[in-house]
Amino acid sequence: MMDKIRIMLVENDPVHQQEMAAVFAAQSDIEVISMVTTRETAVKQLSTVPDILFLNPVVLKEHTFSRFIRSVHTKSPHTRVMLYLTDVPSDESLISDIRLGMRGYVKHTDSPDIVLKAARAVHEGEIWAERRILEKAIAKPMILPETLQVQVPGLSPLTNRETEMLTMVLQGASNREIASRSSISERTVKTHLYRVYRKLKVKSRTKAIALLSQQ
Repeated sequence: MMDKIRIMLVENDPVHQQEMAAVFAAQSDIEVISMVTTRETAVKQLSTVPDILFLNPVVLKEHTFSRFIRSVHTKSPHTRVMLYLTDVPSDESLISDIRLGMRGYVKHTDSPDIVLKAARAVHEGEIWAERRILEKAIAKPMILPETLQVQVPGLSPLTNRETEMLTMVLQGASNREIASRSSISERTVKTHLYRVYRKLKVKSRTKAIALLSQQ
């Protein structure tokens, strides 16, 4: 007998929460193991090791998605995060979330069939998003936090900004180009990269590229 796909729902609207739970309730291969309404409770219950965590971003309030997903990757690396959207953000925001490690999203207007297909696809290792979003997201190489953890065991987590800097380094951008793209000074770029290289335990851009290219 196949193990069921274990799902955590993080949604503070009881109507939407029950609607999502109802979608999964009749499925023999899916089990909702937890329904919570706050970010804090979701992080605490990661000890249950859900396969997929459906998150309505409004639950995060003033906290950033990057901070939340770092908590998930740290406490339950197996768990894949999907967004359940009642308000649809910009393409750029969705692309940024994919680059941070989000595995897909569904909208509250999507049919139950779409939601189920999305959950099963993500459980199988796919990213569930509209084609235009995927095409934009893969237009340039991207680094996922979980990939870095596999490539460099014991790596201290990179901040969102540090991940962006390292991605641009691997794309061949100079410090000046990174500064221009990020709207910060070259000196600030150097400071970020110094911290990145220290976490990677290398001393230069060349050695960082060599380390990550040979994986």
